[in-house]
Amino acid sequence: MTKLFSILMCIVFTLGIIVSSISSVNDSIVKDGGLRDRAVSWIDQALP
Repeated sequence: MTKLFSILMCIVFTLGIIVSSISSVNDSIVKDGGLRDRAVSWIDQALP
Protein backbone atom coordinates (compact mmCIF):
# COMPACT_ATOMS: atom_id res chain seq x y z
CA MET A 1 0.00 0.00 0.00
CA THR A 2 2.81 2.45 0.82
CA LYS A 3 4.51 1.61 -2.50
CA LEU A 4 1.32 2.48 -4.40
CA PHE A 5 0.99 5.71 -2.40
CA SER A 6 4.58 6.74 -3.17
CA ILE A 7 4.05 6.09 -6.90
CA LEU A 8 0.86 8.16 -6.80
CA MET A 9 2.64 11.05 -5.05
CA CYS A 10 5.44 10.91 -7.65
CA ILE A 11 2.89 11.20 -10.47
CA VAL A 12 1.15 14.12 -8.74
CA PHE A 13 4.43 16.00 -8.23
CA THR A 14 5.46 15.42 -11.86
CA LEU A 15 2.11 16.67 -13.17
CA GLY A 16 2.33 19.74 -10.93
CA ILE A 17 5.80 20.60 -12.26
CA ILE A 18 4.65 20.13 -15.87
CA VAL A 19 1.55 22.30 -15.39
CA SER A 20 3.49 25.10 -13.67
CA SER A 21 6.14 25.15 -16.40
CA ILE A 22 3.46 25.22 -19.12
CA SER A 23 1.67 28.14 -17.44
CA SER A 24 4.91 30.14 -17.14
CA VAL A 25 5.70 29.52 -20.82
CA ASN A 26 2.13 30.56 -21.70
CA ASP A 27 2.56 33.82 -19.74
CA SER A 28 5.72 34.68 -21.70
CA ILE A 29 3.91 34.05 -25.00
CA VAL A 30 0.79 36.07 -24.17
CA LYS A 31 2.23 39.14 -22.41
CA ASP A 32 2.86 42.42 -24.29
CA GLY A 33 5.99 42.25 -26.42
CA GLY A 34 5.99 38.48 -25.95
CA LEU A 35 6.55 35.76 -28.49
CA ARG A 36 3.12 36.13 -30.09
CA ASP A 37 3.55 39.86 -30.79
CA ARG A 38 7.04 39.23 -32.17
CA ALA A 39 5.79 36.46 -34.46
CA VAL A 40 3.00 38.71 -35.75
CA SER A 41 5.45 41.52 -36.51
CA TRP A 42 7.78 39.06 -38.30
CA ILE A 43 4.88 37.85 -40.45
CA ASP A 44 3.91 41.46 -41.24
CA GLN A 45 7.48 42.18 -42.37
CA ALA A 46 7.71 39.01 -44.45
CA LEU A 47 4.50 39.69 -46.37
CA PRO A 48 4.80 42.64 -48.77
